[in-house]
Amino acid sequence: MNDIKIEKFFVRDDGQFFPNNNQLPVIVYRQVFDKKSVSASKWEQLFQENNFGKSWRDGIFTYHHYHSTAHEALGCYSGHAQVRLGGDNEQVRKDIELNAGDCILIPTGVAHKNMGQDSEFGVVGAYDLDGKSYDMNYGKDAEERRKAEENMKKVQVPRMDPVVGRKNGGVIEFWQRNTHQNEILMTTDSTSLSEIQKTNVIDQLKRRVTFIKYKSNGHTYSRIYYVNLSEDAIHYQGSKRKSKHEACKIKDIDQIRRGFTTAVWKKYIDKRKITRDKAHLAFSILYDNNRHSLDLLADSENICLQWIQGLEYLIERYRSHVRTHHEITDRWLWSLFSQADRDQSGQLNRREVHQLLRLLNIELDEREIDQYFNQSNIRTSNYEELRNLDKDEFLLFYKFVSHRPELLKIICQYNGSTPEQIADTLFKYSILSKMPHSNPLEYPVDIASITCWKMKTKNISPQPEKPLTITSDNNFSSSSSNTKDKKNYLTIEQFKNFLQNEEHMKGITIDDCSKLIARFEPSSEGHKYEELGVDGLRLFLLHDEFCLMNPDKSRRVYHDMTRPITDYFIATSHNTYIRDSQVYGNCTPETFIHALRTGCRAVEMDCYDGDDMEPIVYHAKTLTKPITLREILLAIQTQAFAASPYPLFLNIENHCSYEQQGVMARLLKNIFKDHLLTEPLMNDSQVLPSPEDLKYKVIIRSRRYPKGKIPADPKSSRSNDETEPNPKNYHPDFAKLIVYAQIVSYTNINHTMSTQKCFHSISFKESKADDLIKAEPPEHLDLIKLTNKHLVRVYPGTIRQNSSNINPVTYWTYGVQMAALNYQANDDSMCLQDGFFSDNGGCGYLLKPPCLLSNNLLFDPKEIVHKRGKRLIIHIISGQHLAKEKNSNDDSDIVDPYIEINTYGIECDYTQQHTPCIRNNGLNPIWDCKFHIDVYCPELCLVKFEVRDDDHYHRSAFVGQACFPFTALQLGYRHIKLKAKDGDYIRGTLFVHIKIENL
Repeated sequence: MNDIKIEKFFVRDDGQFFPNNNQLPVIVYRQVFDKKSVSASKWEQLFQENNFGKSWRDGIFTYHHYHSTAHEALGCYSGHAQVRLGGDNEQVRKDIELNAGDCILIPTGVAHKNMGQDSEFGVVGAYDLDGKSYDMNYGKDAEERRKAEENMKKVQVPRMDPVVGRKNGGVIEFWQRNTHQNEILMTTDSTSLSEIQKTNVIDQLKRRVTFIKYKSNGHTYSRIYYVNLSEDAIHYQGSKRKSKHEACKIKDIDQIRRGFTTAVWKKYIDKRKITRDKAHLAFSILYDNNRHSLDLLADSENICLQWIQGLEYLIERYRSHVRTHHEITDRWLWSLFSQADRDQSGQLNRREVHQLLRLLNIELDEREIDQYFNQSNIRTSNYEELRNLDKDEFLLFYKFVSHRPELLKIICQYNGSTPEQIADTLFKYSILSKMPHSNPLEYPVDIASITCWKMKTKNISPQPEKPLTITSDNNFSSSSSNTKDKKNYLTIEQFKNFLQNEEHMKGITIDDCSKLIARFEPSSEGHKYEELGVDGLRLFLLHDEFCLMNPDKSRRVYHDMTRPITDYFIATSHNTYIRDSQVYGNCTPETFIHALRTGCRAVEMDCYDGDDMEPIVYHAKTLTKPITLREILLAIQTQAFAASPYPLFLNIENHCSYEQQGVMARLLKNIFKDHLLTEPLMNDSQVLPSPEDLKYKVIIRSRRYPKGKIPADPKSSRSNDETEPNPKNYHPDFAKLIVYAQIVSYTNINHTMSTQKCFHSISFKESKADDLIKAEPPEHLDLIKLTNKHLVRVYPGTIRQNSSNINPVTYWTYGVQMAALNYQANDDSMCLQDGFFSDNGGCGYLLKPPCLLSNNLLFDPKEIVHKRGKRLIIHIISGQHLAKEKNSNDDSDIVDPYIEINTYGIECDYTQQHTPCIRNNGLNPIWDCKFHIDVYCPELCLVKFEVRDDDHYHRSAFVGQACFPFTALQLGYRHIKLKAKDGDYIRGTLFVHIKIENL
């Protein structure tokens, strides 16, 4: 072999079709063999010696493909070719030339294809034998990628390099040696090795490191950054000595990006304050729904990669729905412990514990605090230890305070306990003497007659007959050695009975129950006897698979996606480029990225002439600051199909001159390439294609006029049109791109149905749509008729300068496909949108119910239809961790939570119910209230839960919320994971029981 020159580079995730590989670089070996002496057999022999097998001789496919079960080596034995790696995303892809004698090692997940070759080109391919038999993936859909990513997690780094074997270089240097520092393990298995490596990665981030911070105002600062000990936030040291500040919380981070990819970096590049050759040292942390970025420059690429990979793991751990609830709780409590530990002694005295209880939103009297404190104080070697609680003791203290007697009662009801045994078990489990669960309150009743459970029991704190202890597995138990008399567990047969009869898991088997117990029961005793205790039941019921939203409907696309696209509701954004109000603020591409990552499939931009023939986007006649159309399209291109493979609509308000419309057309073609729909899929069709037909396509929605034609004035007082009234010529290059969504004016239903084609689309300002709905019968059904054939978009009126939103449910019930919302608004409408489109795998498309697809129009949203009606019975049992929205240490007032239950749908399905408030307890309030709600059109009904903090003197304050489609509710005992107004999950949960009956 010759002296080998080795090159390496990373090919990162393209955010759409190809996972590529953020952890392992592609390695290129130049002139391993001399061009004249190289042969296919030499490559085969070399690969075999170095543990790479399953070899073949051929060329490289001319389309993108990748392997998820093995790493691949390609040795060129003749000719040359241009090879593209990573897909066609310009910000990700890498093009290299492969000549005879060269070799390339392609990590699992990295897409590659042949871009061109000479007639002599040939390669030998081989795969690491430590991997499985190689597979083939083509970037065709989200399901393929999901499976591929699961496979990639199991692929190990090869023991030998395909070219140099065990010598230094290649795999040994770039893959193996840096694994413990630079690689977040690609496995999520809970093995000791993976846990050690994960810990090492995070420990690297806790070590203080200096970055240069680049701010949007043009200033740069050198700052020391680190992840705090509780691993829930990034901190930095300010300019003043010893000053510490929080940069952002891990839960608020939306993305980590490597390189110069944000608007801040663009400013520095444009002003030549930084050069592009430093891109490998730069990364950005985007947070608060992509509204803000922390843009940092590292001293070395190694540090940059450590932080990117470490933060990605912390984000994944926070977001992961497989994470254990007790892990999150413990880390959160440690964070609170550190805040309360003012003198940083590692211990809390009684005063500090009392302050921390207020932060936990619960009020106890001194006697109760003393009792919990003494029970938790297990260190007794000296007086100082008796006066304080360390971290482990505080965790025990917390478990006493946050007990879940309602779960123990469920266990007792299913384990054959007699009423006397249930009462005795509950008494021993809790310091409280009773639970009001036996006869849940039936609503409606007089709210004033209900005494809050917390108030009734606040001063009752008898000593249990046998003192409670907490085992090493954090389970409550009696000090008695006879564990079989406790009656605080479910046997495996009783657990099966509970799942079948209460949770409606009819097909569950004993073997399934055994696996669930092994998965969720934390105690060694429970594992040994195959029994489920209170903590095991809590962890089981808190897992996303068993929460209120049906995972079969939230995690996969199950609707028929082959019907005309007019038969679907489409998640739609209004004025997507605006970050703040409609009047002022910056226009930014980050709002498009945020919308697309949350499942939006129709975005909007208002285009105007810019300087130097560069079209710009902004809100005319306002103080909004413009941005170039190019920046927006490039941002969209990176995320267009990250959350969904189904078509993406670009709603373009065209205010550009004839010349700059031509520029718009060129930008669209050059950036979206084959994804841009430029011609009909079939000619003379009477209906539009389906979402399945249009997968991975970008569709332009705008006006299309022949050159020289003057459109009618659309800006009359209650017009439905979105375009400017000034006459203009329409550039043919742009007009040709408007294929299946040509905006036309609406005159009346007869004119539209008789003259307009299926590809004509109509926009209504909310006032015009409301006029149609308020019309006298049967004209009020014209909107439904219109949506059976045409795509209809309803958008907020101009009076909504503060970016408030329309109520989308009103328009969905009349079949409107695109109810456009301001995604930057954290309001009730966005909560409804989030709940509505959480169905069907969150893909942004929902098939309309049959009542809206019928041509005979028997359905009327203003009428009650009894034959389809259902009775929803909601039993609100309890809540957990209901902290105030701001959760300030300085706020001494304890939360007084109550719950509002709202249903939305057709007119008769709007209802509102609420529980009484529980005074001074946001940690574990118990309501025990039951509601009966009649729903007459379940297919269009949403159920929203909102927790609020009652205030005698001011308006009640928001605590958390969650919204679900009626048809996606799971029956039985379920937890509801609450969200903040911005859609991020908070720690708060509700515990409910759901039952549905026919009317």
